[in-house]
Amino acid sequence: MWTKFILALGDFLQWTFQLFPFLGNSYNFLMMAIAAGFMIWWIMKMFKHQEEEKNHQY
Repeated sequence: MWTKFILALGDFLQWTFQLFPFLGNSYNFLMMAIAAGFMIWWIMKMFKHQEEEKNHQY
């Protein structure tokens, strides 16, 4: 059973990797933009959390 699953997963991954040349660099730029957006969002949340902690010190 596991052999069939692993082979099917491998076939699926090989099929998806064939899409990358078609997408070109636009896919890379999209992934970089998404990652940068999440990093900015996370840093803003850290600063907000730090400010809230400063306000609640005893």
